Amino acid sequence: MKKAIGIDIGGTYIKSGLVDENGKIINKQQLPTLAEKNDKEIVLAQIEKSIEFAFESDIEGIGIGTPGIVDNEGVVYEAPNLPGWHNLNLKKLIEDKFKKKVVVENDVNTIAWGEYLFGAGRGSNTMICITLGTGLGGGIVKDGKLLRGGKYSAIEIGHIPIDYKGPRCKCGNYGCIERFVGRDYIVERAVNGIKRGEKTKIYELVNGDLSKITPKTISDAYNLGDKFAESIWIDVGVCLGAMFSGLVNLLNPDLIVIGGGISQAGKILFETIEKTIKERAMKILSENLKIVPAGLGVDAGIVAAASLIFQK
Repeated sequence: MKKAIGIDIGGTYIKSGLVDENGKIINKQQLPTLAEKNDKEIVLAQIEKSIEFAFESDIEGIGIGTPGIVDNEGVVYEAPNLPGWHNLNLKKLIEDKFKKKVVVENDVNTIAWGEYLFGAGRGSNTMICITLGTGLGGGIVKDGKLLRGGKYSAIEIGHIPIDYKGPRCKCGNYGCIERFVGRDYIVERAVNGIKRGEKTKIYELVNGDLSKITPKTISDAYNLGDKFAESIWIDVGVCLGAMFSGLVNLLNPDLIVIGGGISQAGKILFETIEKTIKERAMKILSENLKIVPAGLGVDAGIVAAASLIFQK
């Protein structure tokens, strides 16, 4: 049975594990990233410890999912929340240290490949995968291959504009989809509505403290029959559906996989996305499309990173 190490680098934790070619985790651990120390070498030492924990002499290689833009040589550019990670040749550093094949990929691209190989995307031909959380990340598998740019990792789905007159995004553009469906912006909808005088259980659930509102609060209110909370999730679903409609017309995928914390809003979100796509995308390109939740669960980052080594 072939085995690989998967390393999932986050701003707070580095998760690592030894994974077999069927996507089963043999062992795993979690270490603090220590990014707050503001020292690149400290973070790299934590990565090395994570690899050493899972290392076996007969592994096929080490897969690493990292925030940021990654080029075809495994160099990481502009990784958010990781100090000094500018033009960092992470692939070479780890290969030189451990003398094994290393694949470095953007973290959401990594999740997309993992879902395709071992998760909800198994059996699909062309799959779009997104994660909904603080922002919106995405990856695409086309004809059984992870889609990348000419030199750098794609796909920056979160920065596809859906409203050219829309609000300014943190990336500097205007009207990006992330500006409508990211965590802070969903919360912003609720806060602004309450300030306008909307009567909602959201206010009651946080005892009047608007700073405590989270997407889960909005979901809890919706589950209690709150119409204002329902309108927020419908609006988020319409925005996502509009964005997906363009991608469906462009790529004709057979599957869309949606993961991340915001996806826990559940049925109303998925139904609204599906309804919007049916209304807006070309019918012949969307008629066989399926939209499903992600399947890898809490250890998605580890399994997905290891799956980079098992690419065809």
